[in-house]
Amino acid sequence: MDQLAQFVDWKVMLVQVVNFAIIFYVLQKFVFKPLISYLDIQQAKQANIDTLAKDMEVQKADADKMVHDILEHARRDALAMKTQAETLAKKETALMITRANEEIMAMKAKAELDVANERKQMEGAMQDRILTIALKLNERLFGAKESNADFIKQAMKE
Repeated sequence: MDQLAQFVDWKVMLVQVVNFAIIFYVLQKFVFKPLISYLDIQQAKQANIDTLAKDMEVQKADADKMVHDILEHARRDALAMKTQAETLAKKETALMITRANEEIMAMKAKAELDVANERKQMEGAMQDRILTIALKLNERLFGAKESNADFIKQAMKE
């Protein structure tokens, strides 16, 4: 130890220890404390951000579930509306077919009535025409104009 004491200058060592204490105090006061305080604040902010992120993930999951529920509800509503529209369309189709058939039957009945009326008119016209022809034939054959007119009229009516 004496040899060690010979190489060590106690005054320089004391100055070095005082310098080290001053530097340590200055670093502690102006660097380490503010740095540790800053790191604590940043760590608290990061913890807050992590908490907010977890809350947002929970809210996102809830929103996704809500969107899924809304879409499922909308699908069910759309399917119900489609079914209702198909049922309504079938009813409307049946009603239109029924109306069309009724109109066809009415038109057919009217056409049959028109045909019957025209047939009666044509029969009357044909009878008049036949009577006229028979009378002209009678006149040419027998020379009498009105001699058998009543007889021919009576025969045509039967």
